[in-house]
Amino acid sequence: MGADEPEFDRGVSLWEQAREYLEWYPTADVDVLVVGGGVQGLVLLDELVDRGYAAALVSNTPLGGGQTFDWPGVLAKGYLNPDRARREAVDERWLPFAEDARVPVEGGEWYVCSTDHPYRHLVDQWDEAGYEYDERELADLHEIYREGTVFAKGSGEHVAAIDEYVIDREALVEALAADHEQRIVVGDITATEFATGGSSAPALERLTVETHQKLTLRVDPDYVVAATGTGTHRFVDSLVDRESFRDAGGDADAVRESLDPVTYRNQLVLAVRGPAEDLPAVGAYLPHKGMSVVPRRHRHRGANYVTWYVTNDSAAEAVDLDETTDEAMGTLDPEKVEVGYNKLFELVPAVKDRAADGADLEFYAYATLQQRIDGEAVPRAEPLDGVANVGVALPSCAAGVWRATDDAAAYVADAVEPSGPVDEIPTGGDPPYGQLADDRPGARWLDWKALGVRYPRVQNRPDAVER
Repeated sequence: MGADEPEFDRGVSLWEQAREYLEWYPTADVDVLVVGGGVQGLVLLDELVDRGYAAALVSNTPLGGGQTFDWPGVLAKGYLNPDRARREAVDERWLPFAEDARVPVEGGEWYVCSTDHPYRHLVDQWDEAGYEYDERELADLHEIYREGTVFAKGSGEHVAAIDEYVIDREALVEALAADHEQRIVVGDITATEFATGGSSAPALERLTVETHQKLTLRVDPDYVVAATGTGTHRFVDSLVDRESFRDAGGDADAVRESLDPVTYRNQLVLAVRGPAEDLPAVGAYLPHKGMSVVPRRHRHRGANYVTWYVTNDSAAEAVDLDETTDEAMGTLDPEKVEVGYNKLFELVPAVKDRAADGADLEFYAYATLQQRIDGEAVPRAEPLDGVANVGVALPSCAAGVWRATDDAAAYVADAVEPSGPVDEIPTGGDPPYGQLADDRPGARWLDWKALGVRYPRVQNRPDAVER
């Protein structure tokens, strides 16, 4: 085949290729376009369609990527930051939705273990907000946590049993997209056109999407909601940095300033997985240590396994906006990995002992970006200043997804009347799904020996460092 001859192996019809060549691009006229294919974007799409909107979604990655990938799936009711709305979101929205959609949810007893401070402060808030908890004795704590330093260097030993839930992320993403696949397009927004708003701010009139099937789609939305997670600043910059926005009289600084409360931090996650008999699925919050253990049951090597996701707030650090990534990948610091695992092994020495004795335990560390609003893990769903028809929906936590969805649907309703659900979007359908596994592509799980080789100061060696 000559260099200038067309190729016909792209998996699309000759008619579609001819249409591309002639620039006869299909156009989707919608009430609302949701940008972002994580849990927040998919819940919002589902809700807007249910409310009668002609809504569509575009994602530049397989569904469930980004922050959804790094979310271990815990539907935290907010015991460490008591919030009635968060508790109600889990009880009244997430659990009924999961039951109706037949999405697996694991419920069980978790533990809050704390010294006098902040436990006394937390209990007062739990009582005020109507949280349910059961105060226990230290002897009631699951044996895997009893032998460590959970209560070392502090006054008082308090244990409370609480109910928490872990939702199956893979099943959730598939369930959310199941009835909307023809409304979902996976591709990159390559161009935007703004209309002059006269006395008001410019309005986003058209977006051009280059799909990952190498086809072009034009979308004419009445409103756009960015459910773009850690890619939000980058997405907004891509809108206001364009000549079309400036020609329409747009003020880029005003738009950016409305995102000032949104920041990000780099969070280390230590993962440990093993057979359920060696690594029980028992979650724990240690507020005085700034640590959380989120367990997830799953099948691995034909057996029942559990993965612990361990986070430590002291290992988190602010991230410059220019260094954020759309897929929420952070920067892994090997020294913090070593410190983190040593701290885990001091708190729960049974994990170290069982691994050293030959149990089939494996270890994996990664860094993720966490979205914060004014320094807190709270949702933010508001119209952007300086653009007439663009808003954001940023959840910051699993329970916050519903709150952000309700707020976003409310401001959309103020601006747009629903015209009826659209059945199909040109070039939509059959979207790819992210592999929401316990690790990122190319990751390497380490056994006990390999962990010591990769991170020499782990396992409480003489040269180990503590911070």
